[in-house]
Amino acid sequence: MLGTRRKPFQDSPTPAGNSVAAIVLQRLYGYTNEQSYRDKAEQTMEVLAGLAGQYGIFAATYGIAAIYVSQAHIQVVIVGEDELADQLYSTAGTIPALNQAVLKFASNKVVPQYLPAALATTIPALPGVKEGKTVAVICSDFSCRPPISGVEQLKRDLHLALCRPDYHAPVKKG
Repeated sequence: MLGTRRKPFQDSPTPAGNSVAAIVLQRLYGYTNEQSYRDKAEQTMEVLAGLAGQYGIFAATYGIAAIYVSQAHIQVVIVGEDELADQLYSTAGTIPALNQAVLKFASNKVVPQYLPAALATTIPALPGVKEGKTVAVICSDFSCRPPISGVEQLKRDLHLALCRPDYHAPVKKG
C-alpha cells in the first residue's frame, strides 16, 4: 500500500495510485525476481479486493493490476541484428498482452549488465545465443524456453505462453 492514509480507490480522472503501485511492484518482480515486490503487490490487491465491485468501470486500473498480479510476467528476448531479428521483434510486438515485455539485443550486447536481473545468467548461456545466431527466447516465471529461430514458431509458442496458465518453461533459470 502507498504510504498515504487516505488514497482514493477509483480512477478519476487519473489512475488510482494503489492500483498503479501494484502494477509497478509486479513488473519490478518480473524483472528482478525479488519476492518482496510480489508480496507487496499481492497485499495491495487483497486490501482493495472487497471494494472493486462497487466502482465498476472506475476500478479499471484495479482490473489491469489484477491481470498483472494473477498472470506470470512474460519476457520475449530477441537476439540478432538481421532481417530475421526484425521479423521476430515485429511478431512479438504485435501480440497484445499486459504482462509481456519484448526486448531486442544485438548479439554482442547479450551480456548480464544489459539484461534484466532475472535473465542475466540465463539468456547469455542458452544454445543459439552463445553461437551468435538470431533467436527469440520466451521467458516466464524466471525460466526460459529453448531458443526459437522462426517467426511461425514464435507466434505459436507466444500464444501458448499468453493463453495457457499451465504453460511452463522447461529450461530452468541459471
